[in-house]
Amino acid sequence: MNRTTTRLGLLVGTGTLVALTLGGCIYSSTEKERVVTAPAPPVVAQSTEVAYAHGRWQLYGDGTTAAPHYWVWVPAGSSPPPPPPLPRR
Repeated sequence: MNRTTTRLGLLVGTGTLVALTLGGCIYSSTEKERVVTAPAPPVVAQSTEVAYAHGRWQLYGDGTTAAPHYWVWVPAGSSPPPPPPLPRR
């Protein structure tokens, strides 16, 4: 093969690859885009107790950074203990 033909083929191939790569980045839209806001999702009631045969898990805290949620194991046949104090930071 001729050296000129090889260079021409390489130049055309590289140019085609560059054009395809850059051409894929173009975005056009003929109609205006609309922003639709959805209503906030409803608040889901959360169970504060999960019961098992030998006891249950009791959820304490309100989920804020001041009083985060935490679970306490309560054995069956006993009254729930008072919630432990919040950890100090």
